[in-house]
Amino acid sequence: MSLRKGISRKRFLIIILGIAIVSGVASIAVAEFYETDTLYETDTREQTLKPFQKESLAGIVESRDGKPFVLAFWSVYCGICVKEMEVWREIRDQYPNFDLVLVTTDPIENEQRINQVLEREDMKGFEIWAFADPIPARLRSVVDSKWRGELPRVHLYDPDGTANVHMGMTGKKVVLDWLASHEG
Repeated sequence: MSLRKGISRKRFLIIILGIAIVSGVASIAVAEFYETDTLYETDTREQTLKPFQKESLAGIVESRDGKPFVLAFWSVYCGICVKEMEVWREIRDQYPNFDLVLVTTDPIENEQRINQVLEREDMKGFEIWAFADPIPARLRSVVDSKWRGELPRVHLYDPDGTANVHMGMTGKKVVLDWLASHEG
């Protein structure tokens, strides 16, 4: 081989092994950096995360007892989802009785990271759930058998329990018009 010219087989293998070890250590360091998210150190006052399981959606709808509410699916790694939280904050500030249920599709085991984002985005006062099934597709199929995980996903629930589903960022005007249609 022309690449190894003048290097013994043993020395070549040691060099390759060294590169592999350095790459592995670097990968672990990068993974730990993103897991702890040192870019966004925040006061991580614990927000109570409820485990979203197969029966959770039915319970959420039933607990509203015929009142309209918004169910928003999001993820800490979905930039549009996090941006949409600005809309939720503005509506909450304008309508104190705004009923929003946030369900992150991130596993509940990522509670610390989820809480960091919720705290940073000031999502106080909302009901918060996190996927609690090792196979997320099972939970998505309970919500909608055709849902493949696209985010953000917002359900505007009418008092009769029917949902108007919006994929992608739901504009503030859409939500405000929907809220206005249920006032009075």
